[in-house]
Amino acid sequence: MGLFDIAFKNIKRNFYNYFLYFVSMIFSIMIYFTFTSIQYNTKVQEAVGSSVNFAAVFKAAAIVVAVFVSIFIWYSNSFFIRKRKKEVALYSLLGIRKKEIGRMLFYENIVMGILALIAGILVGGLLSKLFIMLLIKLMGFSASISFMIPIKAVINTAIIFSILFLLTSINGYRLIYKFKLIELFKAENEGEREPKASLIRSALAIIFIAAGYLLYTKGPLTLSVFAIPVTLVLTVIGTFLLFSSLTLLVIKLSKKNKRRYYSGINMVGTSQLLYRIKGSARTLAIIAVLSAATLTAMEVSSSFYYDLTVNLQKNHAFTYAFASNNTSLDKNVEDIISKYPKNKILSSVDMNFAKVHGLWVDADQASNFYLISESNYNKVASARGLKDKVELNSNDEIIIYDENLSFTSPEKSYIGKTINIDTNNQKQTLKVKDYKDYSLVNTGMIRRVVVVKDQVYSKYYLKDNLYRIKGYITDNKKDSEELTKEFISLINNKLPKSDGSYFNYSAYYEDYRAGLTYSGLIIFIGAFLGLVFLVATGSIIFFKQLSEANDDKNRYEILKKIGVTSKEIKASISKQIFMIFALPLGVGIIHSLVASTLLSKITRMNLTLPIIITIGAYTIIYMIYYFLTVNSYYDIINSKRYA
Repeated sequence: MGLFDIAFKNIKRNFYNYFLYFVSMIFSIMIYFTFTSIQYNTKVQEAVGSSVNFAAVFKAAAIVVAVFVSIFIWYSNSFFIRKRKKEVALYSLLGIRKKEIGRMLFYENIVMGILALIAGILVGGLLSKLFIMLLIKLMGFSASISFMIPIKAVINTAIIFSILFLLTSINGYRLIYKFKLIELFKAENEGEREPKASLIRSALAIIFIAAGYLLYTKGPLTLSVFAIPVTLVLTVIGTFLLFSSLTLLVIKLSKKNKRRYYSGINMVGTSQLLYRIKGSARTLAIIAVLSAATLTAMEVSSSFYYDLTVNLQKNHAFTYAFASNNTSLDKNVEDIISKYPKNKILSSVDMNFAKVHGLWVDADQASNFYLISESNYNKVASARGLKDKVELNSNDEIIIYDENLSFTSPEKSYIGKTINIDTNNQKQTLKVKDYKDYSLVNTGMIRRVVVVKDQVYSKYYLKDNLYRIKGYITDNKKDSEELTKEFISLINNKLPKSDGSYFNYSAYYEDYRAGLTYSGLIIFIGAFLGLVFLVATGSIIFFKQLSEANDDKNRYEILKKIGVTSKEIKASISKQIFMIFALPLGVGIIHSLVASTLLSKITRMNLTLPIIITIGAYTIIYMIYYFLTVNSYYDIINSKRYA
């Protein structure tokens, strides 16, 4: 029997041990193949068009997946090689040279890799159309994509993962030469010192994490770009200190509760938990940081999709708007809209603005902005469906609309502050009664608007400074592709090109389509990358616990002999493993909530529902891993085949 035959029989005999590792590899290959197959699918690119650099986005996502999966598979392979120290020692005693042992493990990994590669590409190929249709749906397209498996995607995936499996196999071969025979047999019998917890390191964990949170949440938004990397460093260091020292300190302090500590087999469970966390501190910290990054990315990406309609309604209230003092264009636009009965006009309004010069709120230099009369504003508000009707008490009171506020000073209040007008040889100081951080019309058409009394407006209104915008709100504005094409074609023919300072027209569907395309793409990539990270981190904990189950089997056999029941043992195992899963997940969730809170303020998006859904889904999948780990662990310590 050759080494290759032995390797193949080992895989069959130990397949239970390798099953989740094998499934995780298949899942990783499937996800990578999905990204590359979408990247090379010409039908998808034709459906999406030139609205987004589709191939480049998926190529970048595929690179991220490849890097992360490579780290995961490298770690898992090294982990399984080290787990088989005793088996390697037995082979050495039987006279098999390390060269042959290394070749045998090399063959094992290659066989596993080839099988996973074939299965991953087959499963990815079968599911690729489902993923593509999901992407097309999220991006708002209705194209029907025929089933196809791009040969380039198969070749790309095969090359990337063949190289990866070759490197991991060589690494496993290398590790065999580092094992010493005496260490291999004594590895499980070597006693460990009780983990020590440093008060100083525990205090530093709290200080670093608290400092990172405070810098991130309480620092001025203008410094947030510089605060983020510093916060990241502080939080990561604090997280590593938390698992390597603070958690151990808390567990040790829990021993002082004598009543609980000496109840049942809590004494044994607490001691084992102490060693588990000490041995896995670095892994748990990495998982906590990765979970935080994954959750934050998924929360923000899903919020773009969730908040799209709300933001468009706020910033693109009019289905169509155009700037023109020529009222004859209105008739042309209305004739086009009348051709589409499903998009009938619900309301329309003339918006007449007077361009003036002066000092804006808190500005040092004079600039241009626009006035609108109180009566005209109320017509606009009625057309838009805004509930607040304006009643200014005096000629000195104003309400301002400034869409720049949402980006520059979203938390700053302008109530009570003033603006100064210096136009037509007339100077006047006006006091802000209220302000809005979005455009009165559609975003980009007119950024700064001041609502003033009709008498004030008439003072500054001249024919040469009139800026007129016509706005229409139509029915079924999300289903107006053909109408929008005709409208844009008409406007481009009738109006001069914009000078770049303001848009001379705005169409809701155009912005809705662009927003849906990008947000759908972001949530698709974010969700799949999140799944890859989740499967990888959950699998790492699973592998680690199963390895420890083999080491702890004899200890539990002793407990059974002194009268400890199977129910008590399973309860103890469940508590210990729950802590191993819950600690990094809990820390990751807290980190992500802090990050998402500030991102919510910066982006002006409501992340509450995306956060709840993301954390809920993430936790459910993590709990599936938890129950799978508990059951597998319990099976191992009760089964002779793991002895």
